Amino acid sequence: MTSVYNVTGTTPDTATNVSTSSTDGATLDKQAFLQLLIAQLQNQDPMSPTDNTQFVAQLAQFSSLEQLSNMSTAMTELKESLVTLNSQSLLTQGAAMIGKQVTWTDSAGASQSGTVTSVKWSDGSLALVVGDAELSLEDITEIKGSTTAP
Repeated sequence: MTSVYNVTGTTPDTATNVSTSSTDGATLDKQAFLQLLIAQLQNQDPMSPTDNTQFVAQLAQFSSLEQLSNMSTAMTELKESLVTLNSQSLLTQGAAMIGKQVTWTDSAGASQSGTVTSVKWSDGSLALVVGDAELSLEDITEIKGSTTAP
């Protein structure tokens, strides 16, 4: 069976000033929800008060929203950590290539080879320096050991 609740319009006796000095959106949402809940409690019709189960349901929904927001923040932090870890891994791979003989295909389609002399990190990507050429790891078609004898 469906329940229909009567809604009675009321006008608050005093104005509530809301100041938002925080830049955190989650804090503002919490504050706004609690202020609305308090205003609803203060301004309800005493002859037909709101059912307590509605308040409990609203609090449960807000708690779920807060947990989802916290999970989203944690996932964002995890993503940033993984990006940093990936960058460090690429740099380590590039450093291991220094002194190695590599072969790649240039823009004209010709096979080139040379020794990796250094590694550069620029705009989030790794470049191996071979002579005057800067190559990405994807450009390399073959890797050989160092050209000098130990």
